[in-house]
Amino acid sequence: MNLYPHQEKALEQSKDLSRVAYYWDMGLGKTFIGSEKLMERDARVNLVVCQKSKIQDWVNHFYLYDKEWKNNNLIYDLTNKKTLEAFLLTVHDAGYSQRLIGIINYDLVWRRKELLSLSGFTLLLDESSLIQNGTAKRSKFILKLNPLNVI
Repeated sequence: MNLYPHQEKALEQSKDLSRVAYYWDMGLGKTFIGSEKLMERDARVNLVVCQKSKIQDWVNHFYLYDKEWKNNNLIYDLTNKKTLEAFLLTVHDAGYSQRLIGIINYDLVWRRKELLSLSGFTLLLDESSLIQNGTAKRSKFILKLNPLNVI
């Protein structure tokens, strides 16, 4: 995938950061820069939280644009309870070394208490404005998570 100069510049400026936010206007490629940063952080476990309407977009994005994910990694739509269970079994399998990505929406993430068992992972928050209300259940839940990297 070829990035635009402003995307390459942003990745270069944030290369050593494990917690970063990209506040760009719509259409400037936040999805691409976010996924590239996620790949750069190189965590075995990754969690993307987004709007419900964007879950399939994220799944498709990783399959279409990130060949490493498509060929060597597992992508899980965590809105399905059985898929969530499979994701967590794989995450906690010490013998499994390939990278994983779980994708879930903001309205469901706080109902999946099992995600609190994750640690040392990369968390990508798409549309993080959805967790601005510090008293909302989803905001409180996301702040309880234990990621190593936050995008």
